[in-house]
Amino acid sequence: MQKVNELLPPPGEVQKVVFPAISGLPFWLYQPRKIRNMQRILVVVHGISRDAEEQLDCYRTMADELGCWLVAPQFKSKAFPRYQQLCAGSGQPRADIALNSFLALWRGMHGQPYLKIWLAGYSGGAQFAHRYALHHPQQVAAMILGSAGWYSFPDQQVKYPRGISRSVALNSVRLEEMLNIPMLVTVGDEDNLRDNSLKTSESLDQQQGDNRLQRALNWCESIRQLQQAKTYKPVQFKLLIGQGHNFYKNMQQGGMASLVLQFLLQSEGNNNEQNTNPVDQYSDNSYLRVSN
Repeated sequence: MQKVNELLPPPGEVQKVVFPAISGLPFWLYQPRKIRNMQRILVVVHGISRDAEEQLDCYRTMADELGCWLVAPQFKSKAFPRYQQLCAGSGQPRADIALNSFLALWRGMHGQPYLKIWLAGYSGGAQFAHRYALHHPQQVAAMILGSAGWYSFPDQQVKYPRGISRSVALNSVRLEEMLNIPMLVTVGDEDNLRDNSLKTSESLDQQQGDNRLQRALNWCESIRQLQQAKTYKPVQFKLLIGQGHNFYKNMQQGGMASLVLQFLLQSEGNNNEQNTNPVDQYSDNSYLRVSN
């Protein structure tokens, strides 16, 4: 275990790490200058550009302010061609289980069985994030979804990933638990183009809307209705004024970074949950040795 710890970067520095037990999934890690919160790590997930370094660059300052480790997995196209949907099909490597494997390793390395993640994703990363939370809500303390192209709507009658009926490749969703996770959804008010990276079809457009802005609004409304019925705190929706579909500009110019920081501090302040059992006690115990 000491050898694994030696792979980690020193305070204030970044390191790309390939853990021997999860060799098919590299991680970019940033250790804050001062760790003040060992119960949380901030996991940020890239879009289809698979640029994990850009995610890391934009979130480093926030990790220092929060006093927590920053983790950016890099889902390579060969190993995880459809990481946004968690896996490419039955029998294929699962991106969600690869992340679970990392979390199990991290908890063991740091002696933190109660650790949960703050999970943030942009575009394709936001697709991954909310689908991960649907299947593994016990792992997530709070979630930020930035400008997802499309969503899994909470409809048991619609086939996954457009809905949440059970997929052969995945376990059943845990919608009730996901609804209780603090959630922030952001999207630019000019993110209304039907570009080449936006998935479109007649059924998808009819269900969710014609663009990312409409789809974010419609998904939030469907989630909010279910949350209010359970008296859960509703998902927060924030419009980024003057912004299109650009992660760096959304963070630096559109105010997304400050919104995320405020949201995480608020969600943590409102979190009165007492940890009495290790997180993995509630998991499906599915972990994966991921190789090249």
